[in-house]
Amino acid sequence: MNLLINLVGNAEQMIFANNLDTTNCEIVKLDEKELSNPKHILSLIKGKDFENVYFGTIDLNFQRFQFFIKLYLFLSFYWKGAIIDEKGDNKILFSLVHFLFVDIPLIVVEIFASVYLAIYYHIKVYLVRWKYKKN
Repeated sequence: MNLLINLVGNAEQMIFANNLDTTNCEIVKLDEKELSNPKHILSLIKGKDFENVYFGTIDLNFQRFQFFIKLYLFLSFYWKGAIIDEKGDNKILFSLVHFLFVDIPLIVVEIFASVYLAIYYHIKVYLVRWKYKKN
């Protein structure tokens, strides 16, 4: 049995476009806000013994939480998962090696860059304000 967690979009369209078996697929409709509740998502995934876990959306280019979806697949030990869309031509398969050696280092670099920029511009704004108050 497969699990389709429908975040946004038409589940029947996703099933048809990605050639999934409708009789062998359990569909759960979730809002993107519910992705911030790891206990709920992990209990859904671990609730039954699924062969594949799919997260469905309208268009993968606009899906913001891909890292967290992959993180949920990693934490649930369901490494046969994917993020699919309504078009069917675009699919992101979960790969353990890619997640560990590409996705995690990229998120760490992104966190460090964001912290650096926040600190840098906080100091720069303070110095510029001090310079104009001095004159």
